[in-house]
Amino acid sequence: MEQNRNATLQQIAEKALTNSVVRLNVERETSLVELRPQFNISEIKRSTGSGFFVGQQLIVTNFHVIAGAAFVTAELSRTEDAFQIEGVTAFDIENDLALLKVSYQGSPLTFADSASVRKGNFVCAIGYPKGVGKIADGTIQCIKRSDNRIQMKIGTSTGSSGCPILNKRGQVIGIHTSSDNSHSYAIPVNTLKDLIKETGEPETFEALQERPFVCAYVHAKTGDEKRKQGEHKAAIAYYDAALKLDPDMADVYAHRAKSRMELSNDFGNCIEVFDDFRTAFRRQPLKLSISNLRLFFSRLSVFFYIFLFVALLQFLKTVFGRRGWLVLQGFGKARDAKSAADNDDKARAKELYQEAINDYTDAIHLKPQKANTYNSRGWTKYLFGQFETEQGNAAEAQKLYQEAISDANEALRLKPKGKRYQSACLHTRGAAKAGLGDYNGAIEDFSECIRRNPKKALYYHDRGKAKEARNQHEEAIIDFQKAKELDPAIKK
Repeated sequence: MEQNRNATLQQIAEKALTNSVVRLNVERETSLVELRPQFNISEIKRSTGSGFFVGQQLIVTNFHVIAGAAFVTAELSRTEDAFQIEGVTAFDIENDLALLKVSYQGSPLTFADSASVRKGNFVCAIGYPKGVGKIADGTIQCIKRSDNRIQMKIGTSTGSSGCPILNKRGQVIGIHTSSDNSHSYAIPVNTLKDLIKETGEPETFEALQERPFVCAYVHAKTGDEKRKQGEHKAAIAYYDAALKLDPDMADVYAHRAKSRMELSNDFGNCIEVFDDFRTAFRRQPLKLSISNLRLFFSRLSVFFYIFLFVALLQFLKTVFGRRGWLVLQGFGKARDAKSAADNDDKARAKELYQEAINDYTDAIHLKPQKANTYNSRGWTKYLFGQFETEQGNAAEAQKLYQEAISDANEALRLKPKGKRYQSACLHTRGAAKAGLGDYNGAIEDFSECIRRNPKKALYYHDRGKAKEARNQHEEAIIDFQKAKELDPAIKK
């Protein structure tokens, strides 16, 4: 009997995919002014989503699917012809719903009463994950009263947003809105019924995007995308723009705090993180109740984590002292700068390299007799010089290489204790000399490094590169082989 019901539902779902459920093709023109204020430029982004007919010329989808859209078309799987969206007739940002007027007559799906949905109910999702029509089966996990969502265990992904969730009778019980690694979520269809009653004359996408709270929403969502991609500086810029338009967006404060946490280990930045989380909680207070128990403790744990994080940083500053903390910050920023350069975030890399050098300089002012700090600054300048070389800034690179040599010389003058530290200073000087094209001087320094620390593969490797630049190929091969022998993972 259950198999017959599932077979019937499969037929209903296939018919819905053919006549009722549409793929939405969205084009967004995203302003980049928040990132680069000196240029009035933008970028075009294309994405897909799902929707379905709730009237002969009326489609529902998620608001986030069409937010910021400059142009939207829809198409059914049974035809290759796309039809244009005339405008938005109603929307509900809080519940992530939008009603669209279209120039096409489709087959509306029938609605169930979402108040009758229970845990364990069999459901199916009909949409366009990754732009491809698909029917996915699943079950209801729970009803989240705190944020008006139905939690499901069902196979949906990017592109499913806005698709219908059907019960075993083929009736709509919800509209898919999001998913994570474990669950998918839908807005109850009863919320959609209320929105349909508010349908009015269609508003163009251009007019909709000019509304300040819609602009704020788009900036916030763009910030979320940047944060998930690890572009935290860009994310913060978009969050700042969103909060300037709408300072009551509690989630944006929380998300900005998370990006700030990832961006820097600076103590002052941590205070800003703490303030953002505190503002988020104040603007969206959450009382303890059975329905929101998990969310309440989730927020509480984040707040407690930030508090401990700030306290730990203060403790570390006390333990290491001002100079030690500056050296740690310089090391961390230099590492992050190289990572940013590897990820092609040139502006961020340049900024971090300079900040790292500044931290080392402040540390030197506090204790000018520390050889290792001079060498750390010199090595950072060398790395910065490499970066500038790759960007085609030869004059700036040469200046940095020369400064790196000066720092290494000062470190050696202060006579660092131990052959390991002495060879590290010589290596910095040798690498900078190679950057300036002084390969004979570089080979001399690398050879002295090897004499003092013959077990370091990097010294043989860099001497081999310098010899290769001098066309001493046979000797270079011997050095490369020795480096590989000491460290099989080293790359030429």
